Formats: sequence, C-alpha cells, structure tokens
Amino acid sequence: MTAQDIAKLSGVSRTTVFAVVKGKPGVSPHTRERVWTTIREHGYENGLVQKSLLGEASKMIGVVVGDLNNPFYTEVISGIHSVLRPDGYQHMLYHGTDECPEEGTEAFGSLKAYGLRGYIISAGEAEQYEKHIRWVQQSKRPLVTIMEAPGLDTHTVRFDNRKGSRDATDYLLNVGHRRIACLTGPVRSATAKERILGFVESLIAHEVEFRESMTVRAGDTSSDGYRAALEVLSESDSRPTALLCCNDRVAIGAYKAAHELGLHIPRDVSIVGFDGIEMGEVMGPPLTTLSVFPREIGREAAKMLLHLLAGGNGRSGTRELVIEHKLIERESVRDLRSDSSQRRSQ
Repeated sequence: MTAQDIAKLSGVSRTTVFAVVKGKPGVSPHTRERVWTTIREHGYENGLVQKSLLGEASKMIGVVVGDLNNPFYTEVISGIHSVLRPDGYQHMLYHGTDECPEEGTEAFGSLKAYGLRGYIISAGEAEQYEKHIRWVQQSKRPLVTIMEAPGLDTHTVRFDNRKGSRDATDYLLNVGHRRIACLTGPVRSATAKERILGFVESLIAHEVEFRESMTVRAGDTSSDGYRAALEVLSESDSRPTALLCCNDRVAIGAYKAAHELGLHIPRDVSIVGFDGIEMGEVMGPPLTTLSVFPREIGREAAKMLLHLLAGGNGRSGTRELVIEHKLIERESVRDLRSDSSQRRSQ
C-alpha cells in the first residue's frame, strides 16, 4: 500500500494523508479518523507511520466519551479541543451510543495500536473501560478521567453528583414544592445512583417523607424523559408539582410530555434539569438547571493532561479537581410560597 492508495480509499488527497500521519493541525477529526481507519485496515506502515504510531512524530491524544448525541459530551469535547489545539495536539475521538454502549469499549481497545501520547476518558461507565484504563496505567501513558473511576487510582476532573442533586432538590423544597418526582438515569449508571441519594438526602433534611413512587426510572435521553414524564403527569389526582430530571435531555422530553398533556410550565408543573447544556437557555420557557459547566470540565481535563505530558504530577500537584456546580435559575420553576401567602391572606 502507498500513500496514494490510502488517499484514494479514504477519499482525500495524498497531502491530507501525510498531514494526518504527521499529526498536523487543519484536518477535521472526522477526516483524521477515516484516514487512520483506512491505514489500520489496509496495513500501510511506512517509516513515517511507524514513527507516528510510536508517538515520535505525532501529538495525538485519545479521547473516549459516551454518546455524542448527548450535548453534554459535545460541550466537553469542545472544551478539550480549545486547550489541546493551541499546543499543537490533536485528538482521536471514540464514543459509544445509547443503543450500543459497547461500541465505546471496542473503539477504546483499537486505540492501543496507535501509541497515543495520552488519554482523556469519561469514566461515567467505568466498568466498561476498566481493563483498558488499567492497560493505559500499566503502559505509563498519561491519563485523566472525567469523573472518578471506582477502584482505579487516576488523575480526575469531576463534579459532585450527589451534592448537586441535593442542592437542586433543596431549591425545589425551599420554594414550596413537596410533591416532587425524580426522573432518574439508567439502572447501570453510578451517576444515577449518586443523584438519587442526593435527592433522598434532601427530602430527609427537610422532613419530607420519601416514597418509592417519587423516583421514576427514565434513562438519559429525551425520549426516555418523554415516556417517564408522560407516565407521572397523566395522573391528575397524584400529579407532582415538580419534576427533577437526571439531565437536561430528560428535561427536554419532560417538556414535550407536559405540552402534549396541555400542562403549562411552570404554572401546572415545574421542571429542573441537570448538566447545564446551552440548549436549556432557548427552551420555552428557559430551563432552570443545575449546571456542572461541561466545557469547563473539558478544558480542565485537557490542562491536567498537558501538565502530565510535561512531566508534572497532576495540575499544580493535585490528582483531583472538583468543578463547582451552580443552580441556574430561569423560568421553568413556580414559587409556591407566594401562592400559599395569597391563600392565607384571602
């Protein structure tokens, strides 16, 4: 195989093939991945490629995240790219999907062939990636995880899921809501379990009785949120006054269910999201959400990795950086306290 052959098979120019092999900027991640896939499948291994695979001519970082249909991950990647690009680094992106999460695991395994300089891995589903993360550690390659990987000692950038959920629930309780339904994430998700714990802890602190019916398994997509919200909002006698959603995508689905049932947000039902993706700002009404600043998470993960590549032991000597969350109040929550005050005065 020649560079011209690879160019033809990839649908790019010979110059682009050499740019990819040398790790030069100016090539889109999609094109870069397509060229490397062709190289791997057809065995093009001249001296330059060998050097690139050994990391001698390449400044490539492996990035492994969840489903790119989730805007949270696209914003994280945007943050990573904004830091790596000025330093001349490019990233090879691999991800799973909601329908087939094992694709991310298979893709992760294929990264080993490239001898990448370092890795940034979203550890939300760390059990899928455990053996690969251990391989990265054993190979002494710099590694930063987004969220902690249970049982694995890694440099980490994370946010506090449990406290975030507790703070979001506190907010709803403080403005007078007592009938709250928590639309939770997938059963397999450690993140979902932490957010349920935060929800329950807040109820206990406010002396509100917890009932099993207050948690509804929703998944993490907008269609999951739609189905779960449709279920809990259809019962007019026991309808919750507020929905606490495990992420903003689920909240988007809950909006659709509420509108379909003829319910006004927030007059008839209040909705709070989690993550803080940009889409929440333009929803009607704008979504109140617990923001964890996904772009900032990506930027800080990339900064920590660059520090490791430069020979440091974590950014400023730390192995863990916790991004502080913030409740972004918009227009999707009704303050029931004023309603109670008006009834008492009448």
